[in-house]
Amino acid sequence: MKINYISILVLLIISLSSCSSDDDAISTDLTAASPGELAITFDNQVGDTDFVLNQEFTINSQTVTLNQLRYWVSNVSLINDQGEVIVIDDSYFLIEETDAISIQDGAYEYPATKRETITLSGVPAGNYTGISYAIGIDSKYNDNLSLQAGELSQLNGMTNISWMWHTSYIFTAIKGKIVNSESVLKLETGLNDSYRELTLNFDQALVVNASDTSDLLIKADITGMLQGVDFTETPVIGASTPEAMNLMADNFQNATFSLEKATDENL
Repeated sequence: MKINYISILVLLIISLSSCSSDDDAISTDLTAASPGELAITFDNQVGDTDFVLNQEFTINSQTVTLNQLRYWVSNVSLINDQGEVIVIDDSYFLIEETDAISIQDGAYEYPATKRETITLSGVPAGNYTGISYAIGIDSKYNDNLSLQAGELSQLNGMTNISWMWHTSYIFTAIKGKIVNSESVLKLETGLNDSYRELTLNFDQALVVNASDTSDLLIKADITGMLQGVDFTETPVIGASTPEAMNLMADNFQNATFSLEKATDENL
């Protein structure tokens, strides 16, 4: 009988040890699979100089000061190392550096704001090799302002009733003046034709998990946004200047953004 008791005791110890080992493995797997956060900073610059509101800069051989820089970043998706595209739902974000703005004919004032960083939450854990996003608002929401997603709102002064026969979003807005001139700059893109998508590939895989917030630093060059724009000829860009507006939209797609840093450690 003693031998039976000993045998049973040995079997129990082995069984408990096996269960403990299995539990640890499951816990580790669950932690590894837990979603994480990705913070993306759009570092607005003029060439290699940090952008500052109301400071003089030379752009396209003209000395200008800008009191407003605003653009929509939308429909963000991440590409993992398996080539899968991970779509971030409701990803509509307004990047902006602006003085106070009078809204709805002075009904209220939108405060001076600086916002360069957005945070994507609930990003599936994994190794990512690239990011895609759009500048502007897709036609589903641009043609129907009653629909809401992400940060879309008519209360931030980024809608316009003068584009055509209906109200739509302003996709990008750059405002200021030419120094030593009476010319006021109002450079905007909008309408569905201005919507642009782009992809940035990482030099090395970016790890996203639940242990800390991963970071992307993307340079946004204002000289690229305005490449080829003649401020003297077209100080105001909008629906009435479709060629200039398309040029700006193309610039946002092809000449504005470049990856500066991707890391899984805090900046």
